[in-house]
Amino acid sequence: MIDYDVIVVGCGPSGLMACGELAKRGVKVLGIDKKPQLDKNLRTVSGYCFLDQPFNNEVIRTEPNGSKTKLHYSECGFTVEYPDSMEGVYHTYMVADSGTYWKASTTKKPLYHLFDADKCFSARFGWAHKKGVDFLTETLVHKVAQDKNSVTVTARTRGKDSKITCRKLIAADGLNSRIARLTGANAGRQFFAKGPTMEYEMAGVECPFDRGDMLFFGKKNFGGMQGALLMLPSPHTNDSFRLETISMLPASNGEKLLEYFTREGPYAHWFKNAEIIDKSGAIVDLISPMITPYKGNILFVGDSAAFGECLYQSATMAGYMGAVCTLKELDGKKGFEEYTRFWGDYFEWVKNSKRMADYLKRTMFTRYFSIREIDFLFNLSRKYPIVMEQAEATPYDYAAMLLQSFQAMDEVPQEMKDQMQMIIDADMATISSVIGKNQEA
Repeated sequence: MIDYDVIVVGCGPSGLMACGELAKRGVKVLGIDKKPQLDKNLRTVSGYCFLDQPFNNEVIRTEPNGSKTKLHYSECGFTVEYPDSMEGVYHTYMVADSGTYWKASTTKKPLYHLFDADKCFSARFGWAHKKGVDFLTETLVHKVAQDKNSVTVTARTRGKDSKITCRKLIAADGLNSRIARLTGANAGRQFFAKGPTMEYEMAGVECPFDRGDMLFFGKKNFGGMQGALLMLPSPHTNDSFRLETISMLPASNGEKLLEYFTREGPYAHWFKNAEIIDKSGAIVDLISPMITPYKGNILFVGDSAAFGECLYQSATMAGYMGAVCTLKELDGKKGFEEYTRFWGDYFEWVKNSKRMADYLKRTMFTRYFSIREIDFLFNLSRKYPIVMEQAEATPYDYAAMLLQSFQAMDEVPQEMKDQMQMIIDADMATISSVIGKNQEA
């Protein structure tokens, strides 16, 4: 006897969306997650949402709804509700360890909007629970077996094993997908890198910059340690920020970077009266995406099949489409093949490997130029402020926006402009050959 129609492993934004959508349609669903509570965010999240502009071939239109915000997915044809208003952010920075910085601003359309991950989780979990989803928390799936008509998982909950069966399984368990490893679904995928990221959310930060995101890089900012730090406004208060590291193994390096930056580094005075209100972290794998994101009766949605993070908005989209296509599978139709077409048509890195490279270029910008060259460029940007009505600032497009702003300046030598064009055009193979360049002048 089959226990559930569908088991969803991983109850992040993809998994919760899939759970709720299936239950809404009368499907018996079990959501499994290793976290003890599902209505709170427990891992690092940047907290930005790209609205009213294309991202992964979807445009999300916003509609204020009293104190809440409706998000209309115009291409996929569904709507979710965020339980608050969403603040637009109009400024973005990159800050070198010499103190020079690049700034770009928009005047009409925000670069992106802020959201609160806890509110997203609380709303999605509450909605899915009301739709009748069963949940099993503090549970790790450590065996998966399937035949033609069903999937059996062996799940360990607080030290006790149980076997649970379903007709279809949705793996929504993130970039380090355990289900993908257990089933051999990662065969043929190319591994690029693994790294820890840790996040402090801090209130009472005395930041003199206009409200926006800031990428700090350079060894002087981190006491000689390798890494970078992304500092984003938090929606909680105007003086609160999320500080997220980009660092190398071991995982303790993330905390070391944060502690140095906030206590001893050149900007430590910004944090003298600040307090940490939350901590979170994650280990992130970069691995080429699945081209065919299913295996037998198992569908891999969102980050579990991705190269990099889909981000909340696109993970939600993947969860919705995963539910719709799984429902078709339950009805005897080729729903997983339909999801595969969606996956390749919407997520750009599936069919165009260059978009994997584009996704990384912002945080790897410093590898392409010497410290002296970066200071020259950043000082030019202060001389000629970059102000636009609107700009495409998604992870795919940010680096091109940055480099094209310099290419437009007459004082930048042609040789540097050519180097910038090479970076804009670079694929993953080119990036691999460039990142070893010495940054010292």
